[in-house]
Amino acid sequence: MQVLLITSDSKVLLEKKIKEIVGNSSVVISYNMDECSLTDVLEEASYVSLFDEMKYLIVKNANIFGKKKLNQKEESRLLLYLEQPYPCTTLIFTTYESIDKRKNLTKKLDDMNAVFELKAPKNYELLQEIKKQTHAYKIGDASVKFLADACLGNYDLVMKELEKFPLCFQKGESISIEALRQIVASNVSDNLFRFTDAVIKKDLNESIHLLEEFLSVKIDAIQLFNMLAREYRLMYYYKILERQRKSSKDMMNELKLQDWQLQKVMRNASGYHQDDLKDYLIELSKIDYKIKSGQYDKNLALYTFLVENLEY
Repeated sequence: MQVLLITSDSKVLLEKKIKEIVGNSSVVISYNMDECSLTDVLEEASYVSLFDEMKYLIVKNANIFGKKKLNQKEESRLLLYLEQPYPCTTLIFTTYESIDKRKNLTKKLDDMNAVFELKAPKNYELLQEIKKQTHAYKIGDASVKFLADACLGNYDLVMKELEKFPLCFQKGESISIEALRQIVASNVSDNLFRFTDAVIKKDLNESIHLLEEFLSVKIDAIQLFNMLAREYRLMYYYKILERQRKSSKDMMNELKLQDWQLQKVMRNASGYHQDDLKDYLIELSKIDYKIKSGQYDKNLALYTFLVENLEY
């Protein structure tokens, strides 16, 4: 196949598939559709080599097969190329976004059996994948679940942690939860708390820095939105209970928090007015609706929320 479309929610799976296709080829060119036009891509794909070398052209962020729209002229030109691709070029479109199989372009590639949809294993499937990857070691179900939970159920993060196993354990060695605590990076969950704290403190620079780290390892922006909504909700209800002159014990019971957690909510809430917290919750609920209804891109929506509401 001279033209392929690979879509995945996993950077690891996507890059593995590209490596399988490209093999040891020395002529591999990458384009990014966030930084170039379709015309640039097709001109490169159609470039005639004097030596008839086979080249692989990888086009990243090819969201034209999903939400992003092309004008009629661009779409026609790409459809024409799909009918007669340049024989010395393997054109590989890649995207982390969902594809729309109703689109003419996507439908055309699908009919050509040129679409590869790679879904990262989750939940039970992820646990089974960890067992498969660690078959050379003695690792119990509890340790497997600890590893999955420590990596937030994120396949790419799990694979990154598994790379440490040959360096830290001998084949056949028993791996306990305590042993995993020593090597599994806690920075992911720590950074999630740092992100929430940075947003609550209205620190835009720190928030954007951490957000970019999360997105690079494919942590879902919806998960981050949910964490923020929870913090704003706790602060909002704390303000209500405070006005009702509830005791700390009553607050802990109603908010289902431990004493140290309540103390943190109290400190965070001190910098906000109750009406501001209510406005944030309303804004987040509207964003959630627009993401789920396909009106907003979730990553862009989170960037926008941070830029509009935080301070440099």
